[in-house]
Amino acid sequence: MRLTQSLFILLLISFNTYSQQEIFDEIESTKPIAISDIKTTHLIFKNKIKYLDIGSRYFVTDTIENIVKVKHIGGDFIEKNEEKKTNITIITQDGDYYSIPLFFERDITNTTYKLDHSQNNNNNILMKNEQKKMGIYEMCHFSRKEVSNYNIKGNRDLLLSKVSGIFYRGDYIAIRLEIKNFSTIDLNIDHFLFRFIKDKRYAQDMVYQERVLRPVLICNETDKVRGTGGIEVFSFVFEKFTPNNNEKLQIDIIEKNGGRSTTIVIPRKKLLKPRVI
Repeated sequence: MRLTQSLFILLLISFNTYSQQEIFDEIESTKPIAISDIKTTHLIFKNKIKYLDIGSRYFVTDTIENIVKVKHIGGDFIEKNEEKKTNITIITQDGDYYSIPLFFERDITNTTYKLDHSQNNNNNILMKNEQKKMGIYEMCHFSRKEVSNYNIKGNRDLLLSKVSGIFYRGDYIAIRLEIKNFSTIDLNIDHFLFRFIKDKRYAQDMVYQERVLRPVLICNETDKVRGTGGIEVFSFVFEKFTPNNNEKLQIDIIEKNGGRSTTIVIPRKKLLKPRVI
């Protein structure tokens, strides 16, 4: 009888060990993870989640303590490459930083992953700049959710562009830009150009060298605004800046392989009064 019980216990231990190995897949934070629209994937971290940002609206997330649940919305949104790939950025309470590539795959085997920061040596390099990166991603996160404090518009070629917010936090300034496409043709964006220009009232007084402002992060991975009323919202995070006297900031939105463009000009006074978040 004792022998039978011992064998049963050994079999039970072996089964539990095998099950745990099958259920949990320990993964490095740089290895892509497959996400399904018919199964929920769970990402398990050692510490509570402090910050989370996902780069695509086609992937949805939910957090519980130290667990992140991820799922693709599926349906019609699995045809194009931009709808199949993204990345998720996570910072835990103890300051560990993760940037994990995600891709869509309907039939997946593993649905639960343990992420151990010590497994990835590259994270040790990232952690040297962890405070800076945390500030950038937090700015991205908050600027996308803040209530609008400005309504500066540009309208051309059936493209309505609007600066709906200018925000300041720590060492960074964010400009939130909304684009609505009233044309029936999709807008493929080639690039955004931010440049300081001289106020026309003073332009003739001296030779002026335009200054180009480059964002450290663009908080939207798409480069397309769909036609017939499609809307996209972009937040651009910059290192803290101020315009010179008699300068204003011009934003040019340029179409890829096309002739459409739209421009917004932000006066100096508004740049000097961002909302502190």
